[in-house]
This record gives sequence, C-alpha cells and structure tokens, in this order.
Amino acid sequence: MPVISVYLKKNDYERIKARSIAEEVPLSRLVRVSIEKHILTEDQKSAREELIQFLKKSLTGSWEDVHKEREKADACRR
Repeated sequence: MPVISVYLKKNDYERIKARSIAEEVPLSRLVRVSIEKHILTEDQKSAREELIQFLKKSLTGSWEDVHKEREKADACRR
C-alpha cells in the first residue's frame, strides 16, 4: 500500500486516536475505512443522480401514460 501523510486538526486527531484505542484498531485502519466509506457513498450518490437523470429523460408524458405502459408490460408477463 502506498503511504501518505494526512494533516488533521488536533481535536479530530484526538477523537480518532481515542476511538482507535477504545476499539483496539490501528489508527491507519480507521482512516482507511473512513475513506473507503466516503468513496462508496460518493459512488452511490453519483449512480443515484445518473439514474434520476436517465428516468427524467426516459419518462415523458403524464403519470397516466406511464402507468398505462407499465400495466401493459405487466399484463404481458402474466
């Protein structure tokens, strides 16, 4: 794994260090997991926005039109 330096505010460092000691987990692992969760959250947010934009482009017409189309598609599956 590549090594990087991270500058933290003293208060943030103390909180992370206390959690590291309490959970008996290396501080570097806590930072790594936090970064991974942040990246995952950002990826999910991006995918959600992409889906919303796709749906906005794809769904034209009134709700009734969309509902009729959905009912027709469901009827074919029965």
